[in-house]
Amino acid sequence: MIPDSIIEEIRSRADVVAIIGRHMELQKSGRTWKGCCPFHGERTPSFHVYPEDKHYKCYGCGEYGDVFKFLQKVEGKEFPEVVKALAAEVGVEIPEEAVEDSAEARRKRKERAEALAACDAAARYWQARLASSHGDAARAYLTSRGVTEDSARRFRLGVSAAAWNDLEHRLASKGIGAAALDRAGLRIATERGGYDRFRGRLMFPIAAPDGQAIGFGARTLDGAEGPKYINTPETLLYKKSKVLYGLDLAREAIRKARAAVLVEGYFDVIGLHQAGIANAVAVCGTALTPEHVELLQRCDCREVTVLFDGDVAGLAAPAKAAQALFPSGMVGRVAVLPSDQGKTDPDEFARARGREAVEALLKSALPLSDFLIERSVDRHAREGTDAPVEEKLAAVRDLAPLVRLAPEGLARATFEDRVARRLGLDLQALRDEIHGKPRPVAKPRPAAVPPQRASALLPGSAVDALALLAGHPDLAAAAAEEDLPRLFPEGPLAELARDLCREPQPLDVVLARLAPVANARVVERVRSLAGPGRPERSVVEREFRRAAVEAKIEAIRREQARLLAAAARAGSPLPDDLTREQLTLQRRRIDLERRREELRKS
Repeated sequence: MIPDSIIEEIRSRADVVAIIGRHMELQKSGRTWKGCCPFHGERTPSFHVYPEDKHYKCYGCGEYGDVFKFLQKVEGKEFPEVVKALAAEVGVEIPEEAVEDSAEARRKRKERAEALAACDAAARYWQARLASSHGDAARAYLTSRGVTEDSARRFRLGVSAAAWNDLEHRLASKGIGAAALDRAGLRIATERGGYDRFRGRLMFPIAAPDGQAIGFGARTLDGAEGPKYINTPETLLYKKSKVLYGLDLAREAIRKARAAVLVEGYFDVIGLHQAGIANAVAVCGTALTPEHVELLQRCDCREVTVLFDGDVAGLAAPAKAAQALFPSGMVGRVAVLPSDQGKTDPDEFARARGREAVEALLKSALPLSDFLIERSVDRHAREGTDAPVEEKLAAVRDLAPLVRLAPEGLARATFEDRVARRLGLDLQALRDEIHGKPRPVAKPRPAAVPPQRASALLPGSAVDALALLAGHPDLAAAAAEEDLPRLFPEGPLAELARDLCREPQPLDVVLARLAPVANARVVERVRSLAGPGRPERSVVEREFRRAAVEAKIEAIRREQARLLAAAARAGSPLPDDLTREQLTLQRRRIDLERRREELRKS
């Protein structure tokens, strides 16, 4: 743990104008320096750097922070990495005990450095082989795939030797031993020694966001035996669920566009970059994961367009991507390549049709939720609203897990509404089906509701949100976004919340409707928050949203407790549906807790 005093000394010594100026053009403007914001596209400068206070602020997009936050965003690094690099630059020594807590930590740090050195040396060696006479066949193949020499250099493409121990022998002279090669996934250890993992293949270095090689993809050359593609195995550097190919070269374009194009293969990324689509990245042999989404969010990415071909595997990719995109709240879109002339890959399409055609295809991309709805209808209920009940139910069952992944509130409510409209279903009936709430045939009402039972069903934070809405009718839009009625059990309270979202209600009417279903303490709480005890207007929306978020967290806690009980009854191993539901709930809870913290800090 780096002490705060050292972090503050680094911040005070750092020349914030010079450091930020390395990444963008700045001009003096009175007491500040200004330029066009690197985090959103703009032509009129609204990004200001304040040298006296050591911070920056963009008055166009609201981005704000200090030199550490700026470098984290533009370089895609974690906070400790940025602090250490800046400390070395400004001449502040970080005590060893602050960086490394134990001999074990020092050992891991050393092994990581050795593995990075091995990957870098291998990438340089294979790149040099590609440029030499050893790379004639590989260069001819790249030419046939439309890869230019400039692209081969930018992406550091190379070619490995066919010999079994070439890399180990070549790198030994650079002080890189067999153990480092093993840890980097470049060598396969055996009882007799070991041999090169990549032999006689076209090599694609896979880099971290800062550009350091951490792994490799490798393709056979024409006529060679073995799997067409192989990758570095999971190592201390390379985790395929946390790596996006091409992100090191795409991150500035992603930051400017606030959007990324997701494809499937190495050549797809290279081909799109050549065509001018510089915000293209690819997964490495896995579906999009929450960790991938987090990487993109660090580049200020707000939207991901999934661009795959129209074959079976390609059409399945958006549903897999949705499992990571929906919980994150990031906008997803889907562009499907035309299949009128057979299967086409993104790089082939870009080569044949050019940048304008690719941009037009991306512009026409469907929202991810609409694509999934249409695909499900096409598979299960082609007649849409006129389809038989059984087919509509099959489509709903197909879509239900994806709907549940969407964040609670406006996003999920809109998704549910679109499904209901597309299939001609009652919205509330659809929600009950998706969320496992059986609808009774009849709804007999008791003559009176026992106050204790009703008040037990009242989440305290939800009551606070209801009271704030009653006292501030202009919060109706925020209440609709937070889906306030769904924070209550179906019944009088949910009805009251719905009515307040539609139009203002006099406070005495609100209290009269509460009286039969809530105890005196709850009624008094609402009276206070909606009347004399209500917060100031400047903070009321924040307090309302914080109460709504807290109520959602409370609901998730209750649901998690229910799942734990169900898991205990199910025994071990857990059924897949229980495991998925637990993971989904946990992701939602983490997102909500982060949001609660942001609201608290604001």
